Amino acid sequence: MRLGLRTPIPDGTLREKAMFVRRAGFGGIELGPEYNDMPTDDILRELDGTGVGVSAIVGTVKLLDPDPAVRRDGVRREHDRLRVGRDLGASAMVEVPVFGRPRFDDLPAGKSPDDYVREVLIRELQELAPTVEETGVTMLIEPLSRHETRFMNRLEQAAAILDEVGCPGIRILADFYHMNLEERDIASAIRAAGKHIGYVHVVDSNRREPGAGHTDFRSPFGALKSVGYDGWLVIESGIVGVEDGKLLVDIPDQPGETLARARRYVEAIWENAHA
Repeated sequence: MRLGLRTPIPDGTLREKAMFVRRAGFGGIELGPEYNDMPTDDILRELDGTGVGVSAIVGTVKLLDPDPAVRRDGVRREHDRLRVGRDLGASAMVEVPVFGRPRFDDLPAGKSPDDYVREVLIRELQELAPTVEETGVTMLIEPLSRHETRFMNRLEQAAAILDEVGCPGIRILADFYHMNLEERDIASAIRAAGKHIGYVHVVDSNRREPGAGHTDFRSPFGALKSVGYDGWLVIESGIVGVEDGKLLVDIPDQPGETLARARRYVEAIWENAHA
């Protein structure tokens, strides 16, 4: 198990952000879309000597665009993003297939939108599979709650798609915030989809740092252990009392200390969770 951080990280250069991540005790940083156009050599230079690696990068979020030309370009760019991930030493690339309700300008007559969106994604993932295998970078698809997408809300839905894709290197990003909203039982959902889970976002029920809400991580962590998961646990959250790097209320410490405490909280629960 490795611990990483996506948010919250104070503004600054990538190097300054990486040093913040390291001081809080994390070993990896997940790079958001703001780094998609930053040259690979510049990213490596900024991270050099910090002791922080790249846990994941993000993809295009264009695979289920209404315009088929945009979708085709999205697939082309995903091939490039996977190669960037390889060059950065990233373990994975995160892809959210679509926000909101999928719609298509090229929906075939007589075809239901739900069936077509699924067919399109499976075909695109199969097209990307050789580059996933070539680069060794895991491609992740992330189920989101119904508040953010009308497509693929639960782990079982993502697992069924990946069963049809048939590429072991394309896997699921399991996010605790979305699982809290959509899964009847998080631990059971993890066990059922376990072979497909390749990355985990650890965030509490209120979308704040672990320990700030009411999520019981013990049973789900035990489920992750039972399916042999030993990859990244990455915090992607807000932080109690802080919004966009600014203090909203008086709190007794700074964000780095709060995140260090959240890291220790996650470490302790993981250590004591039973498979």
